[in-house]
Amino acid sequence: MSLEDTELTIGGTKLRGVWIAIVMSIGTTVGGGIWATAEFFGRIEAVEQAVSGNGDTAEKLTVLGTNLATIMENQKQLLDLRDRISEVEKTTGENDLLVKQFDEKVKSIDTSFSKINREIDDLWRGLDAASNPLK
Repeated sequence: MSLEDTELTIGGTKLRGVWIAIVMSIGTTVGGGIWATAEFFGRIEAVEQAVSGNGDTAEKLTVLGTNLATIMENQKQLLDLRDRISEVEKTTGENDLLVKQFDEKVKSIDTSFSKINREIDDLWRGLDAASNPLK
């Protein structure tokens, strides 16, 4: 059985041979076009719903912008605090050096006072010995 011998009846119309192939190719092309158009419009509708249905997207973006501004302000404050802390650390280091120097001076004065106290004690013993030679 060949294509020329094939006969097809559609809606009371008889199609034979090559006409069947032509009608089938036109029909599938038209059907594919209808399907592609429906798919295209369906996607457009989905995009429209996503854009218009998400009214709170703008609201979320506004909140996000506000949060970013707050973060930037807090970051500036943290940088200022970091600078202040480094100044305090520098001052603390300088004060530690001053305290060590003062401590050394106090120790040298303490040594001098110990020497003076020993000499005073020796003088008192000498005076006691001179005032009472029999002891």
